[in-house]
Amino acid sequence: MASTSLIAHSSNYPNKTIRLIVPFEPGGSSDITARIVAEEMRKILGQTIIVENLGGVGGSRGSEVVAKATPDGYILLWGNVAPIAINQHLYKNLNYDSQKNLIAISLGTIFPNVLVVQPGLKANTFATLVAQSKKEYSNLTFASAGNGSSTHLASAWLNDLLGSKWLHVPFKGGGPALLAIASGQVDFYFSAIPSALPFIKAGKVFALATTGKVRDPSLPNVPTVAEQGFPQFEVINWNGLFAPANTPPEIIQQLSKAILDALASPTVKEKLAAQGAMTQPMKPQEFSKFIAEESIKWEKLVKLANASIE
Repeated sequence: MASTSLIAHSSNYPNKTIRLIVPFEPGGSSDITARIVAEEMRKILGQTIIVENLGGVGGSRGSEVVAKATPDGYILLWGNVAPIAINQHLYKNLNYDSQKNLIAISLGTIFPNVLVVQPGLKANTFATLVAQSKKEYSNLTFASAGNGSSTHLASAWLNDLLGSKWLHVPFKGGGPALLAIASGQVDFYFSAIPSALPFIKAGKVFALATTGKVRDPSLPNVPTVAEQGFPQFEVINWNGLFAPANTPPEIIQQLSKAILDALASPTVKEKLAAQGAMTQPMKPQEFSKFIAEESIKWEKLVKLANASIE
């Protein structure tokens, strides 16, 4: 009966407010990009979309709520790399499967990390940081947004490539980690670009490298890690739209078209670019394949970092 009811209601979808869950606290890159995209989707769908922050457990709390929600298209997830591709390998008792309990609708935004260092560190270039890591400054400290976060795993990967002995200092989120760098409490941090840009522009932290394949348009003078001697190194953050499994195909198709149209909007592209994010629209099948590949990659990095959370 429930499935029959959902099919019946999908014909006039949407006819009430849609909740878009951001599984992180307000103010971060996921929250910022979600609000920009949701506003444009609201215009396209002709229905209110409320962005709701539900943080906790590295993004898993909010993601689980959506994964277990009624699949009627009225509760959606703005998921990112952590709860979708990392946490299933990190947490021993995760109560949802991102590839089975959620439907991937479209990748939304991508942005590399940027390696930022505290102003007092004797390293104004990436090469200097590498040299210091191999000599007297081998006890450098690196911040992360939490144990097993993408920022932790990125640092662990580079640490392994350099053969250095950096000390991991985890924080409860990217905001506190950035503040720790700006105040000189910790030496460096792989931050999401949208979050770091205000600190970089204000001179509170210094940018040494970005982590994409090519230089980021928002930081054109900052070279990538790859072009500075580590061509295999690439770490990309991303956000995308998801619905609970078993959401009617008609609703998924409508949401897919809405987000693709939203991401094609010049206004949306401009607003996201100002935050250091780029649009990367995908159809559901393409996005599902992307997630499967990301899961394999991050599983290897979780093992490399020997990261695990009960």
